[in-house]
Formats: sequence, structure tokens, C-alpha cells
Amino acid sequence: MNSNKSKVVVLQVPYGEIGGVQRTVKKAMELASWNDHVVGEEIVIKVNLISNQLVPGQCTSPWVLEGVIQQVFESIPGARLTICDSDLAAAQQCDEAFEMWGHKELAETYGARFVNLSKEAGVKIDVPNGLIFREMEVPRSIMNADCIITVPVLKTHVLSTITCALKHQWGIVNRTVRHQYHLVFDKAIADLNTVLRDKLRFAVVDGTIGMEGNGPRTGHPVICNLVIASPDLVACDAVAAALMGIPIEKVTHTKICAKRGIGSLEYELVSDFGNLKPVHSFALPDKKWAPIFFWELFLRQTPLKKLFFDTEVIFRFVSWIATQYNSILWFKLRGSKYAQEILNDPYYGSEFGRLANRAL
Repeated sequence: MNSNKSKVVVLQVPYGEIGGVQRTVKKAMELASWNDHVVGEEIVIKVNLISNQLVPGQCTSPWVLEGVIQQVFESIPGARLTICDSDLAAAQQCDEAFEMWGHKELAETYGARFVNLSKEAGVKIDVPNGLIFREMEVPRSIMNADCIITVPVLKTHVLSTITCALKHQWGIVNRTVRHQYHLVFDKAIADLNTVLRDKLRFAVVDGTIGMEGNGPRTGHPVICNLVIASPDLVACDAVAAALMGIPIEKVTHTKICAKRGIGSLEYELVSDFGNLKPVHSFALPDKKWAPIFFWELFLRQTPLKKLFFDTEVIFRFVSWIATQYNSILWFKLRGSKYAQEILNDPYYGSEFGRLANRAL
């Protein structure tokens, strides 16, 4: 192995073992030499809180988050820890999701603070050699961080094929303009990661329960029972795509980020279950069965674009329709059934069953 290559660690969770997820997270971080990359005391953990409904695979698992928190506090006793995500362009779900998904309880238990980035003032910074942006507005908590640990979920995505370590930062962009860049999504993701390169030092991917199909929110949960950790977000995503059975050629933003020097497609794999092979062949997104994304992309390429997306009253109405579809129609037809599949699982059912019972 070339010692200059970044490590990407992939570990299986000891299924059925109490505390097994947390211990696996900590071990994966140690094997990926996280302490060599995460420095300083102001540490931000960027989680995924895309949904205020409890469908496993949508948001960062509380077990995975707890493992990251434990590792940080055990190794950096004076760390000031911030857990953060943001509201969607079409919905204000983040605060409710923070509580529903057990992240609030963890923050209170370990003395971390929570920040909804959508409610925080931003700082405009230049984008060096930007492909799309010349400048971006970055929330103050992100700007003030010494380091960022990104904790995405292993998921497919209707626009970017997968959403993992690189795409996960998209929630940092101001929600009022975020949706305007969906037609140039891959290049926009590269610009954002270029801006955050010096702070974004480590990734821990929640592969306990992933999501296939029309992710990031209306896909099907998949128990994968693994954790990925790496200081190289490009290499991390390359391994994630392989584990999902998705050719890296289909993940355009990862290739663009590699060309821009954000990370490398060459890596040293450290794994406890043999050679790199799909843990599950993830079903790819199908825009025809993702009506919100389908109609959005269609309308953005017509003369109606300004009417629907630049007229505030109309955009609010369109956003309301999207929220009703995700939160009511999809959830009743599919989401609640998908959630029940995981609740019936002997191991992960105990994690999410506790949250579900508390939500009732």
C-alpha cells in the first residue's frame, strides 16, 4: 500500500450488540487516524436532519452521532462541540427533526450545542476559481469552526446520484438561494467543498441504515450495518459508491471534486470484511417517480422558470405543495410502511422504536 494515500475505513457493525454502533464508529475513526486531522477546540459536527418524520435512513442515526460525540470528547476534553444542519428550501423541518431524531437528547447529555444554520447570520467569502459561484454566504458557526466533521447517511439522490461526504455540505448554503442551483448541482457542490476545504477535515458515514431509490427523503431504507470513516471526502465517496454498487462514473460531482484537488480517487482501504464489493445493490433514483424533482427540473428549463421560482408568493405555494407531498401523501402511502420495516428489525428496531414511542 502507498502510505501517502488517504485511508478509507469500512467496518461492519456487530449486529445485535448493545453499544456496537457507537464502538464501531469510534474504532473506524481511530483506524482512519482522525486525531491527525481534527484539531482545535471549536468542532462542528454536520449531521443530516432532512426530515421531521421518523423514517430510518432519512437522517443521521442517533447511535452513529453518539459514537462521534464520544470519540471527540474522550480525545479532546476541552472541545466545544456544535451539532448543526439547516432547513430545506421548501420546509422548516430542522428544529423538529433535531428533537424527533434524538439529537437534542444527545446534545443535552454531552453538553453540546445545536445550531439551525438557516437561522444564523452568514459571512460572504470568495470562491477561488469557482465553477458556478464567485462568492458564497457561509454561516458564522461554520466560519468560526476549527474543524468540521461531516456525518452523512449512505443514500442515493435524485439530482446527484448519491449523497454522501461531499454533497452533505449543501445544507450549509443559504436556503433562500439553494434551490436555484439544481441544474448545475454537481459544479455547485464542488465549489462549496472548495470553500470549506481547510475546515472540512473528516467524514464519518452512517451506513447503518442507508436509503436507495428516490432519496434523499422519499427512498427506501436499506439495512447495510456498516460505518465508513476517512479524512478524504472524495475517496470516502468513491468507496461509498462502490459499496452501493454504483459506478463512480455516474457520480459526477465526486469526479469534479477530484479534479479540483479536494481529494483523491486513489486510497488505502482498511476493511474488516474482505475486498471492496457492494454491500447491497442500491436501486438508482428514477425522476419519473420523484414528482417534486421531476417537475422542478422541467419547469426550470422553460420560460415559466421566473414565474415559479423567482416570484415569492408562487414559490411559497409550490413549496407548500412539495411539503404536503413529502409529509402527507408519500408518508402515508410508503414512508410509514418503510419505517415499520425497520421497527420490526430486532436490532435497529430498538434504536428507532424508542424514538417512535417518545414521538407518540
